[in-house]
Amino acid sequence: MSQTILIETNEDLKKIFSLNLNTFVGTDVILRSSAEDTMALLKILPQISLIITRAKIKDDETAVKIHQYLKNEGLETTMIVLGECPQLANQVLCLQEPVSWEILIRQAAQALGVSLQDISHRVKPDYLPVGLHFFRDIQKTPCDVYIRIKKGPHEYQFVKRIHSKDVFDLEAIQKYEEQGLKEFFVSKDYIQYFTTFVTNALVQKLERTDLTLEERILATSHGHEIVRDSINNIGMDSSIVDLADASINSMMKSVKDSPQIAGLLKFLFSNKITYAYQHSHLLALMCHYVLSKQSWYRGEHLQVLSFVSFFSDVTLKSHQQMQIGSMRDLWEANLTDEERAQVISHAKDAVAILEANPHADDYIKTVLLQSHGKLDGMGIEDNPGEDLHPLSKVFIISDNFVKILLNPSMPSTKKDILPLLYSRFTNPSYQKIIKALEQKFE
Repeated sequence: MSQTILIETNEDLKKIFSLNLNTFVGTDVILRSSAEDTMALLKILPQISLIITRAKIKDDETAVKIHQYLKNEGLETTMIVLGECPQLANQVLCLQEPVSWEILIRQAAQALGVSLQDISHRVKPDYLPVGLHFFRDIQKTPCDVYIRIKKGPHEYQFVKRIHSKDVFDLEAIQKYEEQGLKEFFVSKDYIQYFTTFVTNALVQKLERTDLTLEERILATSHGHEIVRDSINNIGMDSSIVDLADASINSMMKSVKDSPQIAGLLKFLFSNKITYAYQHSHLLALMCHYVLSKQSWYRGEHLQVLSFVSFFSDVTLKSHQQMQIGSMRDLWEANLTDEERAQVISHAKDAVAILEANPHADDYIKTVLLQSHGKLDGMGIEDNPGEDLHPLSKVFIISDNFVKILLNPSMPSTKKDILPLLYSRFTNPSYQKIIKALEQKFE
């Protein structure tokens, strides 16, 4: 499948262009925010097929910079420029404003060698998929819900399975899951309405004070899944911000109330909780433990690290990507170039997503940006230096401890994990944090 870099500052257009490029042209869309980010990615992925970019981002000559880079590096990547760009008018395709998505899709298809006949045969996204986890904390939906049945090579039928007035329980959803169903479908006209309905219901549940620890962890894990799905598919709107905040507060409460780590691990693995949330929850727990041993610890530090734990891997798509703990792991993993690029930039990308969350202050963004040892959020530092924020250091040690703990091919006891951390993180402040882990877990 081809790969396309898209640089678009308007959030609504970004969603429309990305969805339609993927659906109708069949190209993987990689979002970037500037010429510098794009050139950094091209160093890793020089085989990018197409670049679609705004002519200028604020006062920066974005298109001109990227075009000059392509010439200097001898790359033949096709460019489409959105807006007037007199310097490149005779060298690349420049589309005059306003650019409709239909025109852009046709031009992108032509640039990538995809025929209009191919496009006409693609399934139009009249229905959008929603994972079963959206249904685990509700008993009704505000709209009809469908399953998809394949009738031919390019033809699907959508069959109504849940009516808007139907009442159902978790057992009914589990039966679908046992039958191998992975997702339901909702009409594109109702997807935002449906998502808002589910998030509001889950926020109300997470804010309850009568949940048991197990009920709270399960509900929070469902919130985490929905936030991840929504961010990767439709972005972060106000309802997703509310759900993320409620989930983080719920996670903090359950971290403070968590049993011994052995009992918690047993519960996390015995229920259908994703690796992503297992990692986030255990990471927040370990951060809490390490913080409690520091003389400078204040209560708000746990909120910062819980926020970072919740969002640290939010842009990563696979379990395998989330397991990466070093640059060596990255290059040895069986990943595509695009998947490697996602790992390299995921701290920076997560910070960009948090621009839509008014509760994510500069303090949180700084710690998240440095969460893998790099000041600019790009890559993984195998032995990070002393110039990072103290909370970033706590996060890094906790993150590596949890990654080893969750990896079945690595040691599973503290006694065997700590020597690995001591040998990798040799700077004094990191050694001091690891030392705190030698004490008995409460």
